[in-house]
Amino acid sequence: MDHGTINEGSICEGPLWSHRKISARRVAFTLVELLVVISIVGVLVSLSLNGVQSAREAARRVQCSNNLRQQALALHVFHATHNSLPLGDDSDQGRNQSWSTAILPQLEQSGIYEQWDRKVPWNDPVRNAALANTVISTFRCPSSILDSPGDTDYAGIQGSMLGALPVVLVYGNNNGVLISSTPMRRNPVSLTEIVDGTSYTAFIAEVVDRLPDEHGLWADGDNIMSHDNGGINIENSGEIFSFHPGGAY
Repeated sequence: MDHGTINEGSICEGPLWSHRKISARRVAFTLVELLVVISIVGVLVSLSLNGVQSAREAARRVQCSNNLRQQALALHVFHATHNSLPLGDDSDQGRNQSWSTAILPQLEQSGIYEQWDRKVPWNDPVRNAALANTVISTFRCPSSILDSPGDTDYAGIQGSMLGALPVVLVYGNNNGVLISSTPMRRNPVSLTEIVDGTSYTAFIAEVVDRLPDEHGLWADGDNIMSHDNGGINIENSGEIFSFHPGGAY
């Protein structure tokens, strides 16, 4: 009996205890192993974040393209109604009314348009100033960084300074589509005047994050630009500019 008891105790306390200690040593992590695991997890997280950011930017680019498409369709519907495009800048008597305000009904912004007064300056403190601060998502690129009341990330194309100099001096820089009215020409452009085809003509361009004093407001009649042979994505005060990795629209 005593011998059996001694053998049972030696089996329980000896070999099994040693086996448990060996097993405990085998499941432990060394510092090197822990660092390797952390590094792998970090790489996987960074890859997943890059994928998420790329997917988000792709969605923003689609939305930006859709904004331009909506504005272009609005211009075409305006033309179908009035047999001409709107003036890019109706500057008669200092009103400086923008092409953007003219197509508000076609952009489903009739509520603003019905209150808007195009017979006074666009920033008239009584009639238009408060309305001009309205945020309209169609005029905003989702990749823009600076957002302010009434801002826009798109500008109308008024023409090129590379045209014949006498014509530019007399008629102004209005050989484009959304032109500024001048004493020599007060009427807007009709599609029939675009003799080289509308498919080869730029109506609107992306100019992201201009400040208000750089005419980055949708109601500002000076929200028109020319782009000749300058660079793209160099500076955004008066040239085509975007934060999209693939370039500007």
